[in-house]
Amino acid sequence: MFDKNDFKVFDDMTLSGRLDLIKTNLDPKFEVFGSGLLKHLEDEYQQQFFMKIAKHQRRTKNPPPDTWLAINQDKKGYKKTPHLEFGLWPDRYFITFSLLADIRDRQKYYPVLRKYQDQIVHEGWGVSNDHTSSKLLSADNFEKVITHYQKVKSSDLVIGFELLNTSQEVIKGDYDQILKDKFLQLSKYLVDFNQEISSQN
Repeated sequence: MFDKNDFKVFDDMTLSGRLDLIKTNLDPKFEVFGSGLLKHLEDEYQQQFFMKIAKHQRRTKNPPPDTWLAINQDKKGYKKTPHLEFGLWPDRYFITFSLLADIRDRQKYYPVLRKYQDQIVHEGWGVSNDHTSSKLLSADNFEKVITHYQKVKSSDLVIGFELLNTSQEVIKGDYDQILKDKFLQLSKYLVDFNQEISSQN
């Protein structure tokens, strides 16, 4: 399904042109891939999940620097809840689990992050304090990332995986399974974090 031609949508530097390419070339793939993920998650956890594909409707001038689908467990929206994303920057695919700056009940997540910190580091996920940046730091920076998230209210908490368009997997092709496996592996944090917060209420 996914291949190196996916990144060509970013070659168009106009807003309308890039949006048309995303809508034509990527959104149908997101729909199929995301629907498969939803089914797997609901079968695995026997819980309800919701998907949204980015439409970039608020953009009026500059083309979107990335595009994605998001999955969470709150039908009202994903940005103020823990959520998973799969998408593309111009040079990489990304799969992330995020707690954004304005997440509801933000402080309740601090002890949960500490509880799962060692596990996340051991699994080697990339980490970041900025969901609008393509760069993920190595897992050994997670202590700094958590501390920053606790101290700086405008910061995000991002955990994830990236697959560069120059990687051997992308060059060779047929890497859908890698993306699916990483997404599903990361999904356990979405479920676990939501259960942890529910148990506090």
